Amino acid sequence: MTDLRHTATSAGGAPGGTAKRFRLGRAAVPYLLLVPSFALLGVVLIYPLIYNIYLSFFSWRYTNPAATRFVGFDNYLKLFSDPNFWQVSEFTALFVVATILLEFVLGLLGALLLSSLFQSRKWLATVILLPYLVAPIAVGLNWRLLWNYEFGLVNYFLVLLGMDPVNWLGQSNLAQTAVIITEVWRSTPFVTIILLAGLTSIPRESMEAARIDGTNAWQELVHVILPLLRPSLTIALLFQTIVKLRVFDLIYIMTAGGPGISTQPYGIYIYRTYFRYFDGGQAATIAVVLMLLGALISVVYIRLVYKEVEH
Repeated sequence: MTDLRHTATSAGGAPGGTAKRFRLGRAAVPYLLLVPSFALLGVVLIYPLIYNIYLSFFSWRYTNPAATRFVGFDNYLKLFSDPNFWQVSEFTALFVVATILLEFVLGLLGALLLSSLFQSRKWLATVILLPYLVAPIAVGLNWRLLWNYEFGLVNYFLVLLGMDPVNWLGQSNLAQTAVIITEVWRSTPFVTIILLAGLTSIPRESMEAARIDGTNAWQELVHVILPLLRPSLTIALLFQTIVKLRVFDLIYIMTAGGPGISTQPYGIYIYRTYFRYFDGGQAATIAVVLMLLGALISVVYIRLVYKEVEH
């Protein structure tokens, strides 16, 4: 009798086990379909990163690959003892901080203005975004002509005002100012649109309640709008910081990193190290340092975003 019950239980359990395995199999199908995508991502993204880190530990020149040899951390020690690296880092820090500060101040003002224009907001936002849609190479070329010492439009207006023309791209401080202004002109529309999207998501009740409490425009901005806008600000800040760190084409077209290396960001520094001095190992080292810097900044910003979400 016991054997019969055991047999019946086993026979009855088999279909249930099969159904359970079938459900598990169906649940695994979407993940299996993602395998090719992750494999492609690994080949296209992860492998180059790992290989770049690998190259940073070798003395390697593409003009003489047979002379490749392992040098350990010598490339890193050489990089951190190079005065050019610190000068490039100084300009990059100035470029990142100055452009982001100006873009976010101007972008916030533009977003506040657009949010108050209900009827014409859509087409104005489209027009404002046009500079960001232009290729950075074209922007750099056009602004290089505008800053030109002999026939640039900027100097033309200075002469009309009775002032002497200025060699904007021929002096270090002025060249830095010129590339910063150009980048601000190009990227501010993007920041404006991101902040405008954040403003439109703020509940009107919050601002109306603040006005009922007697707050003025400045208090409403500081105590209501900016705290609610913080997630959008953080995301835009992360994106723009990464973009500024890897800037290349706009500055290369305008100044090629000059005069000297006064406007040379990390991108041009890597380019010159590899293609002018043929030092692949050192170029890989600079790229690794830039990658680690970007990763560190990303972690900080992402933690800020999650902190805001939790609160």
